[in-house]
Amino acid sequence: MKYKNIFCNESGQSTIEFALTLILLLAYVLFFFQLSMVFSFGNYVHYATFMSARAFFAAGPTEEDQKSRSKDVIVYMLKKSAGQAGVDKFPSIAKGVGGGDPGGFQAGPASQYSPTDLHFSWMQGVRYTFKSKLFLLPLAGAGGKASNSVNSVTLTSESWLGREPTDSECRSDMGGKRWFFDNGC
Repeated sequence: MKYKNIFCNESGQSTIEFALTLILLLAYVLFFFQLSMVFSFGNYVHYATFMSARAFFAAGPTEEDQKSRSKDVIVYMLKKSAGQAGVDKFPSIAKGVGGGDPGGFQAGPASQYSPTDLHFSWMQGVRYTFKSKLFLLPLAGAGGKASNSVNSVTLTSESWLGREPTDSECRSDMGGKRWFFDNGC
């Protein structure tokens, strides 16, 4: 008895299986590459917020001067240039969202603490929020806007330190007197 092989033309099956597997493998590798880039950028942002909080921490003539110095550090480290403070330095990895100017940046008292509560009134510093894409392949993000897509993640870095009183705050606390060897505060 002779059997007829109905699967005699299978020459392209392995090529198609290889192509489909390669696409899945490539998506998997690119996802973890992008995830590692987001975590690396998050570590860099944490360092930038710490340096910005240190600039905010240093005493200055006014609180606006302290905020301005901390903003300058964030712009230098995370934005394109001082003239382009709204343009991110690494837009392919992450973009600053929310906050004030520049995008994602916020300096001042911690919003989660009450400034009237003396136990937490010293908690001031810098917060930077950024959003990043997780998938590099366009169809992997499951459509829709980037703001509500599963393709993005929003992360926040915070550095809270004790802020030195400004010169004007110190003078008002000391009744207008000023110590020459120290700020007295």
